[in-house]
Amino acid sequence: MDIRLRCEALWARAVEVFGSEIKADRWFHTRLSELADRTPEEVLEEDTHTEAVAAVLDRIDYGVFS
Repeated sequence: MDIRLRCEALWARAVEVFGSEIKADRWFHTRLSELADRTPEEVLEEDTHTEAVAAVLDRIDYGVFS
């Protein structure tokens, strides 16, 4: 199922943080060291808890990249 439908709130937050749906979609498909080299989408498929993905978005929004 599409990430936009499964996690509407996280999708909206990613669009807000990145400024466009294209950039948010790219981010959801990018492997991140913060998520054990998994994509945000993979994390959400494996676990219905969204805290880890939301935490990475918050760090990006606040300018904390490492």
